[in-house]
Amino acid sequence: MKALDNAIGHAAASAVSLLKDRKKSLKLLDAVIRRINGKQRLFDTKELTASVQAAVRLVRTTVRREYPDVPWRSIVLITAGLIYFVSPADAIPDILPMLGLTDDAAILTAIFASVSSDLDAFLEWEKSRVSRP
Repeated sequence: MKALDNAIGHAAASAVSLLKDRKKSLKLLDAVIRRINGKQRLFDTKELTASVQAAVRLVRTTVRREYPDVPWRSIVLITAGLIYFVSPADAIPDILPMLGLTDDAAILTAIFASVSSDLDAFLEWEKSRVSRP
C-alpha cells in the first residue's frame, strides 16, 4: 500500500509540473491514446476505456484553453491518473498478465468517480459544441 501511495503522490506532483508545460502535457495525452489504441485490450470494460478517452479530451481542451470550466484540482487528479497509467513504475508492474493493469484500473476508476460531475459537465459541453450548426 505504501508503494501505491508513493506512486500516486509522485504522479500528482508530476501532474502539477507537467500541466504548466503545454507541450509536455500534450505529449502525455498522446502517450495515453497510443496505449489505449494499442493491440492489447487494456481494460475489461468499454466504460473505463471511454472514461479515459473523455479524460484525455478534457485535459487536452483545458491545456489548449478551450474549456476553462473545470477546477484545477480535478485537472491535477485526472492528469496524475493518466501519468500513473502510462508510467512503467507502478504498484503492480503492467507486464504481469491479468494483474498488471488492475492497479491502473482501480486508480483511474477512483479518480473518475471523484471528478464525475466535472467529467459529466465537460461531456455536456462537448456535446453542445458538436450539435451547433
